[in-house]
Amino acid sequence: MKTKLLSMLIGLLVGITAAAQGTFKVLSAKGENAMQKGSEYVPLGPGSQLPENSKIMLGENGVVELTNSSNKTITLNKPGIYTMDDLAGDFKADNSSLTQRYLEYVFNEMTSSGPSSNLAITGSVERSLSDAAISIFSPESTYIMSKETTFMWEAKNPSSSYKVIVKNLFDEEVITTVVEGNSANVDLSKIEFEEDAIYKLSVEDPSNPSNKSGELILRIPSNEEVSTINKDLSEIEKDGDDSSAIYHVVMAKFCKVNGLYVDAVSHYEKAIALAPESDMFKLEYDAFLKEAGVKK
Repeated sequence: MKTKLLSMLIGLLVGITAAAQGTFKVLSAKGENAMQKGSEYVPLGPGSQLPENSKIMLGENGVVELTNSSNKTITLNKPGIYTMDDLAGDFKADNSSLTQRYLEYVFNEMTSSGPSSNLAITGSVERSLSDAAISIFSPESTYIMSKETTFMWEAKNPSSSYKVIVKNLFDEEVITTVVEGNSANVDLSKIEFEEDAIYKLSVEDPSNPSNKSGELILRIPSNEEVSTINKDLSEIEKDGDDSSAIYHVVMAKFCKVNGLYVDAVSHYEKAIALAPESDMFKLEYDAFLKEAGVKK
């Protein structure tokens, strides 16, 4: 009985020691910094515990002073992502992968007073779309690459159903579908995904055609752009987790940077659905819609 009790105590002590060795403590923190906690990045403060393999992120002017179980003091002051898996404290900012760089963009934009220049919506955002009775969630033009694409909108005078119309440059209707609700997963297989092709999409109330949106320009990227986007996309997706809210925020940023604005909306929606408690994600999505001219 004593032997068994002694073994249990030794096991408990070993577990406590291992936990202590794998934990860092924050002594001080200044500037832009945060620790990943579930689907959030929460600000670091003195006394915060950082378990082994936890991740922290430093933005511009961020400084975090840590101590480990050996009472060694470590100061991190270079922007980037750090993983607490080095007990020696020999940390280097990890910005090696495309995913990590986009994640850092997300963090920096969320903690700054304005949108990051790296992530600004490109092209015109003068909004004929937002002044219409039905406002499509996108700037006036968007790239499309997927034959199954979801479009969302908001109506000043809501209807039970909506007609989604896709026209070519000759104003010939090539796709027409009627849906319920404020979104439509449109099968674009009927259009020609030719390099630099352009189409127009609009949404209207079937019972009142004057209750309609402006025309959203759908652009097919050039072959060179498609190649670059697919290459970067495969790098982000290889370690992606479709059940992760953070993954979808990173994907939203990626789509935004590459002009795939309607795809960015879909990823923001998925991120918020997966982490409804995240005010950070809601603010980020709201900022995107304002920048796109959808909301004022």
